[in-house]
Amino acid sequence: MKNILVAIDEAKEARQLIDHAVEIAKLTKAKIWIIHVTEANPQEYLIREAGPQYVYDKRTEEHKKEAASIQQWAREVSEKHNVEAEGLLIEGGVTKSIKKIVDMNNIDLVVAGHKKKNFLYGLFVENKKKDLIDELKIPLLAVPLV
Repeated sequence: MKNILVAIDEAKEARQLIDHAVEIAKLTKAKIWIIHVTEANPQEYLIREAGPQYVYDKRTEEHKKEAASIQQWAREVSEKHNVEAEGLLIEGGVTKSIKKIVDMNNIDLVVAGHKKKNFLYGLFVENKKKDLIDELKIPLLAVPLV
């Protein structure tokens, strides 16, 4: 195992997911890729003039904060655990973006969080993890989030 991807949805889950990836990376001497998939940057929209400026400014600021957090987590992994790590903020759809990163960087394992939801909830929302499992040709470690 050479490359582990940690897919972070929310910042509060990051530490738990990264810790699992670090343990595996130490055993296998793998590199960790920490990513967060977000909606497209409003500065790149062609129809930007159609909406209020403050909406675009707020999203742009959120993207900057997310990117800074990801870079900080990658530095911490490298410095504290002596494990090579890289952080990426990806724009686009979750399943498609993760699959693209997996293919581009020869990822061997994806670490993602899993929250228990009730059966009815699952009927009415898209199941990104199921879509991801169907698309990937590599193992997915679903970490139960507390």
